[in-house]
Amino acid sequence: MKKTKRPIVLTGFVLTAVLLGIWGGIMVNHKEDKALLLDETAIHLTPEEGYDGFEGWGTSLVWWTNILGQWSDTERLDEVLDLIFDREQGLGLNIVRYNIGGGEDPGIVNNTLRPGGDIPGFQPSENSWDWEADAGQRKVLLGALARGVNIAEAFSNSPPYWMTVSGSVTGAADGGNNLKEEYYDAFADYLTEVVKEYKERYGVTFRTLNPLNEPASGWWRKGNIQEGSHFSLDKQMEILQKVASSLKSKGLTATGVSAPDENSVDETLEMLEGYDADTIESISQINTHTYNGSSLAEVRDFAKENGKHLWMSEFGTGGSGPHDHQDMSSVMELAERIIFDLRMLQPAAWVYWQAIEDEGANNNWGFIHSDFSGGESYEITKQYYAMANFSRFILPGSRILPTDDGRSVAAYLEEKQQLTVVVRNEQAEKELIYDLTPFEFEVSTAKVYRTTAAGNLKEGEAELRRNGVKLTVPQQSITTLVISGIQLKK
Repeated sequence: MKKTKRPIVLTGFVLTAVLLGIWGGIMVNHKEDKALLLDETAIHLTPEEGYDGFEGWGTSLVWWTNILGQWSDTERLDEVLDLIFDREQGLGLNIVRYNIGGGEDPGIVNNTLRPGGDIPGFQPSENSWDWEADAGQRKVLLGALARGVNIAEAFSNSPPYWMTVSGSVTGAADGGNNLKEEYYDAFADYLTEVVKEYKERYGVTFRTLNPLNEPASGWWRKGNIQEGSHFSLDKQMEILQKVASSLKSKGLTATGVSAPDENSVDETLEMLEGYDADTIESISQINTHTYNGSSLAEVRDFAKENGKHLWMSEFGTGGSGPHDHQDMSSVMELAERIIFDLRMLQPAAWVYWQAIEDEGANNNWGFIHSDFSGGESYEITKQYYAMANFSRFILPGSRILPTDDGRSVAAYLEEKQQLTVVVRNEQAEKELIYDLTPFEFEVSTAKVYRTTAAGNLKEGEAELRRNGVKLTVPQQSITTLVISGIQLKK
């Protein structure tokens, strides 16, 4: 016999309970029931104190591309470029700094430049040009652009050797000014002509051009292992104005001038405060390295007050340990520097020195190591994954958010409704509570990625409560928290 289903009749009380999400005293909406106790140890995110306009992460192309760009194994080169520039497969770096080489005197018998450091110049003599030069770096530049790099800057370490006082791109004999007085116009023309050629021949528009690199430093002496050139304050002003004028005269209006790229933020501030009004007017972007100094807030404020773009254009670290691809000291130094710079300097871009370093240098700089003296192989270092903790998740277009904890920084990307928090911990394992009350969300879990001595970007989850999240951070680690589907409260 066919059975018929009897209708279920809900009484008023039961129906009310169902509609309210209550059964037997248990709340269905877990976020109403599972608030965190936000005591004085809770870490607060302060969106109103953040800054917009973060453009992304980058690397200089000098040296490593001069070697790898000439590899015969193109598939292996593609692997490396994917690891550096592809957002899905690699670090997702979207900014490159292309080095316009000076080109060393080929007549120097004992060339002192380090492996990869002998960057070919485009003007080997005063009246000749070689546009086929620097094929390795150019190949990597074009490969990077094809993988999503959307901002390129050109910079110089030294004028061509024949423009210099010492006759060498490594610096003056006494560490002083090395560009001959009669060649300031020629040097400006050289740099801007390269910018023009790359735009016309390859469709590459360099957004900025910097004729300087750590120009106040006194270590650029003849016989150095890399290109370098000292410029005193007055000579910096002269070449910056001439480069700006040369760009304008050639109709290269899409390219601005950046400066001064000093080694220390204190030196950067000193140079900026010493520039006259015409020089300040000639530059569109302030570049600084952050190897040394404490004037991050002052450089930040100078840029804001003068309406200039601001980049952290170079930093690299090798830590304090012996050569070891799994070194954690360089990992922790990298994380400390990035977090401090984003919190205090507030740059629009953060650029590492060389993504790939020479294995033969026997140090822990760089994200990937390769033997620059021979062979076409590479090894990924622990520092690669440390960089990924930042570059894969703090995306271009994000608003950088400070926290009241000096070991963490946050970023919010409105278009993706994504909140990212990165925290470093060199101390004992601990639990941290982050206050999320400035945000609203319906999701119940967040993704967590941890880099430690034992793991690389190890993925996990963290349970979200209605007002915050509790996050475990191991000793000697970088931890990245990613919450999707989250919005700032209006």
